[in-house]
Amino acid sequence: MKTFSIAGSRSLHPDFTALVAKVCSLIVSSGHGIVVGCATGADAAVLGAGLPVSRVRCLAAFDKGPRFDGACGVSAVDAVAAHAAAGGEVIWLAGGSLSLKLKVRLSNRTRAVIGAATNGLVVFFDSPQSHGSSLAARLAVNRGLSVFAFACGFPARALPSIGVGEWVPSGLGGALANSFFWSQAQTQRELF
Repeated sequence: MKTFSIAGSRSLHPDFTALVAKVCSLIVSSGHGIVVGCATGADAAVLGAGLPVSRVRCLAAFDKGPRFDGACGVSAVDAVAAHAAAGGEVIWLAGGSLSLKLKVRLSNRTRAVIGAATNGLVVFFDSPQSHGSSLAARLAVNRGLSVFAFACGFPARALPSIGVGEWVPSGLGGALANSFFWSQAQTQRELF
């Protein structure tokens, strides 16, 4: 099964939760799986989208309950716990042991989420300065994955550069109609 990573801003405005759900529903209905992190914002929107839990793998930077050691103020503990309780796969401490600093665990977890993708990344930016989202996109490009982005609440022309190339309208329809594709002057790869 091909797998897409989903990433995005921890502070993604709730107005964009439905967009995240629609995009993820499209991916799953096309027979693909999703891998996602454990943060508030875009990650929590994926986990709360009502997708079949067998198609969604969550990589958490914190430990399993009952205390969820290592969680922080931007951890979507309730969403991750609900996913696990429903039978969904959660990889606990995906960013490394609790002996590592939180910043390191979060960065490592992002690397693990992108490393688990086999087909591409869809990323939801809430601002051009979203460092975690930019990291995810750069990592995906470096792996040769297709990267699709949404500018959530700001002009798409302000999407951050993630290397050599440029953001171009994806030309896709439906839930992906307003997405942008990172082009490195090569032929655009199909999402599906």
